[in-house]
Amino acid sequence: MDLAHRIKDLRKAAGLTQQALADGLGLKRSALGAYEEGRAEPKLATLVAMARYFGLTLDALVHGESDLERQQRRVTGGELRILSVPVDRSEGRERVAIVPVRASAGYLSGYGDPEYVEGLAHFNLPVRELAQEATYRMFQIEGESMLPIPDGSYVLAHYEEDWTRAGGMRPYIVVTREHGVVFKRVENRLDTHGDYLLISDNPDYEPYRVEPRDVVEMWRARAYLAFDWPTPAFAGMERIQSTLDHVREELRVIQRKLD
Repeated sequence: MDLAHRIKDLRKAAGLTQQALADGLGLKRSALGAYEEGRAEPKLATLVAMARYFGLTLDALVHGESDLERQQRRVTGGELRILSVPVDRSEGRERVAIVPVRASAGYLSGYGDPEYVEGLAHFNLPVRELAQEATYRMFQIEGESMLPIPDGSYVLAHYEEDWTRAGGMRPYIVVTREHGVVFKRVENRLDTHGDYLLISDNPDYEPYRVEPRDVVEMWRARAYLAFDWPTPAFAGMERIQSTLDHVREELRVIQRKLD
């Protein structure tokens, strides 16, 4: 398939009119029409803009690749991803950036910007149980979808480059274009459904599916920091036991009176 047909097919697959795509690329509709009809060739800057718009590499746009090939390249880390990390310049070590709830919306557009990530609070994490060669980030979560981990907790997670390893119902911070930064358990369904199922520990929240093309980053959760002490599971049992002991004592008193 030549470039003209690829541009047209990509536009139609995205459900866009020529005018909508032209507006998104900063082009005249007549110019886009000429590209799709093969009457003109896009300049390099236009090709780069198209590739970025459709989430493709320039090579994939120009030479083409199947959906399966594109997905495989994306989930295994074969596609270029920009991961900015703060660094302790005195020691040359990566530091752990903190993404609070108030920064979650900005993170979706700033995750690849070194200045944005450097502007986040960050710290060193000298914990021997954690692999020192991995990249870590701390995300604050909100809501009750992952109870008993409470609202406002901070989840420490390491960067997952190969998304085919994500899943197994393990907890992850998943950054998606549609849902932003979320904390969920992940079921990997790439082989059967071509997607991931994101599941909450709180059964009041329904699972939902996410396709690889909508995923920006995956971070495997390793620990969390909370400021509310959880209610002990045995607290209710202690009250029940106390009530039963009181009832038994009353029954003994009644039994002695009857004797």
